[in-house]
Amino acid sequence: MARKPRIQFEGAFYHVIVRGNQRQDIFFDEEDRRSYLERLQRYRNKCGFALYAYVLMTNHVHLLIETPNDPISRIMQMINFTYTQYFNKKYAKVGHLFQGRYKSYLCDKDSYLLSLIRYIHNNPVRAGLVRKAGAYVWSSHVAYLEGEKGLVDIDKVLRLFSERQGSARRKYAGFMNDIEPDKSFSPYAAHAQQIVGDEEFIEEVGKRVSRVEIKAKKIPIKDLVFAIEKETGIGLLEMASRKRGERLRMARGIFTFMAREMGYNMMELQGILKRDISVLSRLASFGEMCTEGKILKGMRERLNA
Repeated sequence: MARKPRIQFEGAFYHVIVRGNQRQDIFFDEEDRRSYLERLQRYRNKCGFALYAYVLMTNHVHLLIETPNDPISRIMQMINFTYTQYFNKKYAKVGHLFQGRYKSYLCDKDSYLLSLIRYIHNNPVRAGLVRKAGAYVWSSHVAYLEGEKGLVDIDKVLRLFSERQGSARRKYAGFMNDIEPDKSFSPYAAHAQQIVGDEEFIEEVGKRVSRVEIKAKKIPIKDLVFAIEKETGIGLLEMASRKRGERLRMARGIFTFMAREMGYNMMELQGILKRDISVLSRLASFGEMCTEGKILKGMRERLNA
């Protein structure tokens, strides 16, 4: 069965859940947890996303992210890929650290922001690790209590309680201590289709996604080929050839990833690059990692000119 595509657009608000492969531990010590948080900070600075809450459990992570520019898939790919490299090198392991694709729920920020923050911060309480959320150090809860700015965008949330910092933090603490609503708060049960919100929100998401898809499809594939050739010196004939090399792999990867972003499906790309779909899937993943560099930025500027 084909997996559902990610619902992505500028300004989308997600609850992301990342689990260890076969529910194995992904953090063994404090250094591991700090390393993951450092990657969150690095790519938050790079991609400009807003982080409203996080909790690092032993074998999974919860994140509450708003994406003004870069798609959630790119953000999570970079964070998880580089953390996997760190983890496998440190513990002399190979293969997948995380369980398949992470889960991401597109949420109605206006309706669910505060409830989701409480839900995430109380995860260690529900797991029986601590009695109070404030006793668990590997979440963003303490940042809200102490007004600690940096990794988490606390100001927008605290202003929902009060314009005065001290009053806002006290009211936030009171809100967090009232965990009774969390016992019945399960927005995901009725929305296996990745969207958490009322009918009006779901309808608006459908309209926004349609507009994004229409806009993306307007870019002809020849324009993407031209942009890649300008940046890498590699044209379509070479990309479709049987030649090998790191620059060719990079060009093919970026072409596949960006074409997928623009709305082209694997069957269309199979006819262009003359590769099996399994090969194209690996190329797209590799191309997504290549987008950290200046090459993609130059191509985006050419395509949007």
